Amino acid sequence: MLLTVAEIIESIKRMKGLKSDSEVASELGLKPQTLATSKMRGSVPFEALISFCDREGCSLDLLLRGMELKGGAPLVIREPSAGMEPSYLMVPLVDTEAAAGISGAIPDDSIRDHYPFKRNWIKKVAGGLGKERTGKLVLVRARGQSMQPTINDGELVLVNLRDRYEVKNDAVYIVRGADGGILVKRLVQIKSGLLCLSDNKVFGAFEISIKPGQSVADHVLGRVCWIGRELV
Repeated sequence: MLLTVAEIIESIKRMKGLKSDSEVASELGLKPQTLATSKMRGSVPFEALISFCDREGCSLDLLLRGMELKGGAPLVIREPSAGMEPSYLMVPLVDTEAAAGISGAIPDDSIRDHYPFKRNWIKKVAGGLGKERTGKLVLVRARGQSMQPTINDGELVLVNLRDRYEVKNDAVYIVRGADGGILVKRLVQIKSGLLCLSDNKVFGAFEISIKPGQSVADHVLGRVCWIGRELV
C-alpha cells in the first residue's frame, strides 16, 4: 500500500533533516502552495518525487511504500553515481479533443498530466531512448464501449505516434474520425483503405478510404501499445 502524501512529506523530512513542509517543497522543486494542494487532495506529485529520488540516489518504491531497511534503520540516501540516469520517464496524458489535431507534435495546452513508466520498458516500446522516439509516446483516455472487453471506458492507452505510416493488421490504433475526433479501433488494411473493427461486436465495422497519393498517416495517429486502468 502506498503512503499518503502527508506521510511521504514526513518521510522526506526525516531523510533530509527538514522541519517544515516548505523546506520539503523546496527539495522537490515545487512551490509551497503546490505541495500543500497535493497534500490536501491526496494527489502524489510523481514527477517531482522521481526527480528527487534520481538526484538523491534513493528508491522511489521505498519512498512511496514507506519501507525501511532491516533492523529498523532509517532509509539511507546514497550519493548518486556520476552520469546516473533516471529510472523512470514521464509520459504525458493528453486531452483527447486537443489530441485530435495531433500531426506528430503535441501542443502544450493539450497535456493534462504525466505518468511514470520504467525507463527500460519505454526503451523497448519506443525502440530507443532518444527524444525523437520517447517524445512520440502519449497517453490517451479511451471513451465508450466499442472496444470492450479489450479496452474499457475510462482506461488509459499508451500510443506510439511513430507507428502511423504503416498498419500492422489486427493491431489497435487511434484514428481520426470523420468529425475530427479520436477513435480507438482494430485495423485491417484492405485494397480501398482501412477496415476499422470494434472488439465489441455490437458495434459495426466501417471503412476509411485512402485515395491515391494519400498517406495512411492522414487518418492513423498512432498504435496502442499498452492499456492500463486507474483503480480510484
